[in-house]
Order: sequence, then structure tokens, then C-alpha cells
Amino acid sequence: MSLRAIPRAPAVLAALLLAVSAAPAFAQLPDMPMGKWWKRPKVVERLKIKPEQQERLDEIFGKNRRAFIDLKADVDRRAVDLDELLAKKDTEPARIVAATDSLEQAKARLGKTRTLMIVEMKGVLSDEQWQRILELRDEWRKERAEEHRGGGGGWFRGASAGRGDKGSPAPTPAPQATAAPPR
Repeated sequence: MSLRAIPRAPAVLAALLLAVSAAPAFAQLPDMPMGKWWKRPKVVERLKIKPEQQERLDEIFGKNRRAFIDLKADVDRRAVDLDELLAKKDTEPARIVAATDSLEQAKARLGKTRTLMIVEMKGVLSDEQWQRILELRDEWRKERAEEHRGGGGGWFRGASAGRGDKGSPAPTPAPQATAAPPR
């Protein structure tokens, strides 16, 4: 190892630790099923969602859809930029730190927009429906984890086949996309 590489190692390590340390903040976001969950028969049944609530949730979703696409693309671009810098042997640590900061800011913008949309959706639901969502969060997280491990879809995924959920934004805590249900 050259003397020149020694000062860079701590900076690269610090950049990586910064990226990993941001993950717990995303874990605190309200966890909802992906896509148009309010249209899925099992969700509608379990939450007793009314047609007028579905309409209002559609409006909120539609209003935010393009922003999610742009914000997710920004996160993806900045992740590629950081990956490219980390792949190069002689990248200056300051550039890696700047790219990491840029990526984390893009993730924060995506997370904030998602949270604000969920807060707006919460206003459409009754207190009982929102409480039920909070009770179902752990179940949804478990099913999402199974999907990431290659398991089958959960009750909120398979129920929407043919419902036209394709193309819904997938603002997830990490810059990973969950596949849309089959049409």
C-alpha cells in the first residue's frame, strides 16, 4: 500500500459509513404497500375503504406520481455517480464525500415527498382505517422482505392482478425498486 493511499482509506470508509448510517432514518417512515394499495381487494376489505376514498387517494397518488419518477431517477443517477467514483483507484476523497452527500440529499428529497404524500393520504382515511394500517405494517414489511428474498407475493401483491397498478411509483426507503404486480 502506498503512502498516498493511506489518507484516502479513512475518507472512503467515512463516506461508506455515512451512506449506511442513513438507513435507520428511512426505517422510521410510514411503511405502506407499494403501488395503488387502496385498489387491491384484500386491502379494501381489511380497511373497509369506500369508493369516494379510493377516488381521493387516486388523486393524491396522481398528483405525486411524476415527482416520484423524477426523484427516483435522481437517486439512481447519483448512486451510479458514486459507484463510478468508488470504482476508480485514484478518486479524490473530497469527490467521494461530495457524491455521497449528493446521493443522501436526493434520498432525503424522495423520502420527504413520499412521507408528505402518506400524510395527505392519512387525511383521507378514518382514524380506524389508519390504526388498522399501523397494525398491518409489520405484516407488510415481512411480506416485502420475503419478496426481496425471492419468495412469492403477499396478500397485498397478488390480489391486484389485472387491476392496472403497473407504472406506480415505488419510492422505497432504499434505492431499490419493487416490481409492479403483473397485469
